[in-house]
Amino acid sequence: MWSPSLPQRYRFLFRNLSSQLLLWVLLWSGSPALSGQVLTPNLSGADSLYLAAYEAAIRGRDGESTALLVRGMETFPADARFPRMLASRYFDAGETVKARSLYETMAAGDSSDITAWMRLGELDNFSQDYPRAMNRLHQVLATDSLHLGALLLLGDILERLEQSSARTYYERAWRHYPGNQKVGYALGNLYIQQKEPVKSIPVCERILAVDSTSIRFRKLLGYAFYKSNDPAGAVLQFNIANDLGDSTKFTYKFLGIGHYLLSNFSEAVRSLEKAAERDSTDAEVHFFLGSSLATTTRKREAMEHLETSVRLMQPDPGVLARIYSEEGNLLRLEMKYEEAYERYRLARDSNPADPTALYFMASILDNSLHRSKEALVDYRAFLDALDNLPAENLDSQSLTLRGIVEERIVSLREELFFTGELDPPD
Repeated sequence: MWSPSLPQRYRFLFRNLSSQLLLWVLLWSGSPALSGQVLTPNLSGADSLYLAAYEAAIRGRDGESTALLVRGMETFPADARFPRMLASRYFDAGETVKARSLYETMAAGDSSDITAWMRLGELDNFSQDYPRAMNRLHQVLATDSLHLGALLLLGDILERLEQSSARTYYERAWRHYPGNQKVGYALGNLYIQQKEPVKSIPVCERILAVDSTSIRFRKLLGYAFYKSNDPAGAVLQFNIANDLGDSTKFTYKFLGIGHYLLSNFSEAVRSLEKAAERDSTDAEVHFFLGSSLATTTRKREAMEHLETSVRLMQPDPGVLARIYSEEGNLLRLEMKYEEAYERYRLARDSNPADPTALYFMASILDNSLHRSKEALVDYRAFLDALDNLPAENLDSQSLTLRGIVEERIVSLREELFFTGELDPPD
């Protein structure tokens, strides 16, 4: 029912246009209907009241808009537009309790109301009630199996719950919405997390074919190459991201590690120093920076970064042993053999499953400190450790070292026998 003050031409428009579209026509035409003649709280018609609330919302008069919508619900309880718009306004304003109540009523009244179920799923996700959120989202998909928002949110929840089925929803979304950046990033990132980084590469490349300046996807593609053991591909993509203006620690870190893996140590140092400037608490950055500096004349700085990485890192045995071994190598180059031996011993203690440190310990005793009897003990310990390794853990380096050590043991026993320090050789 319309107010008598509404001009005849707008009555015709109202019969032929939706309320929202009509409002835009009125706004753009500069109609006097918006000056207070029609769209005011005094109007009795449901359509005029709804348009008044809509206009107030568009003009940023939130309190007025909410009051009009509440009045509309009270005056016209059968008109679904008022609770729907009011629920949306409550949702956007973060008034979750009020929004939830209205959306629950809508969903109970119409089980196929996708908007209500989707909003309820988002509210449950926000409150971390994940089982209920997933039930709501399945209600959305029961009506619209390709609803992008529901597919993405279900995938996100399952990913946070560390459920591999997250991939099912992301892949379904990607099949039906190829090129969508939200879907592409979620799926590409998940492939990397699930240790299948190669599958992330074509996803990123498809996005970049359309938007070549996307720094976000350049970095994701670079990381996928890095995780796929392709440091050259990683360096290329991180360089492009850097040229596009990205100067984050993440980019400099993996650009530097990529250069290190390609033996471009001077480039690695440049990038890793910038990464360290941005985050001095990243143990991995310090490790690769120290390892890169170890190839230069800056040996003392190299040692400092390696020691920093030990202090910062979580005690993963393999990584910790590698750091101690790198420090041992540096000290050996500086002819600090006793200190080098201690670092190799720490490497051995950190990761007993890797016998390589025993070889270096024996080698220092044998060739640098000339303590042959002690070297013989460590050489034998090295062979014993190799014998205890599972066959699948024996690589070509281990077999080569075994041959070298066996020959050296024979030579040492002979030398010690002739000096009277050992019984006759077998």
